[in-house]
Amino acid sequence: MKRLRRIQGKKRISFSIVAIFCFILFSSGCTDINNSGSETELVEVTTDVNSSASGAGLVEVTNLSQIDEALIKGPVVLKLGSKGCIPCQDQEEILSELLPTYQDKASIMLIDLNEYPQFAATFGVRSIPDTCIITGIENGKYMYMRQDGSKSSERASARFLGVVDKETLSETLEKAIESRNSEE
Repeated sequence: MKRLRRIQGKKRISFSIVAIFCFILFSSGCTDINNSGSETELVEVTTDVNSSASGAGLVEVTNLSQIDEALIKGPVVLKLGSKGCIPCQDQEEILSELLPTYQDKASIMLIDLNEYPQFAATFGVRSIPDTCIITGIENGKYMYMRQDGSKSSERASARFLGVVDKETLSETLEKAIESRNSEE
């Protein structure tokens, strides 16, 4: 009888550990950055995700020069994720809602890490969706806008993990635009 209770106790502990692990894994967004296992070639094509009449849309990034060029116009909202990730799709919808308001002041760009896995290392991505606002380049490094309105070259302190609401992104983007306008 004691042995049976000991076995049941071990099963409860094992089940609890598995349940906690699953909760953490599934509640934190997507973590599958490279599910294909195959390398893809870098393609030098810019694709608008939206087909709006003005030609402005969510831009798929295939190389860093696209970000650099967009920074001439204003801040860049950059979402790193995957097309197959449901939270990434939700974040993309929120970014699409921001697009009409900021199309003349900022660029909204996307990187699909399944297609371009090299960017996961470049930006230090460990879970997706991972969103940041780039305000410019200083000393050869991207400068990121933190939620509190301060700038940092450390993306880890200025990124948004998971799905971020429209208001938070909008407030932070406004701070980035204001910061750039005060520098000019």
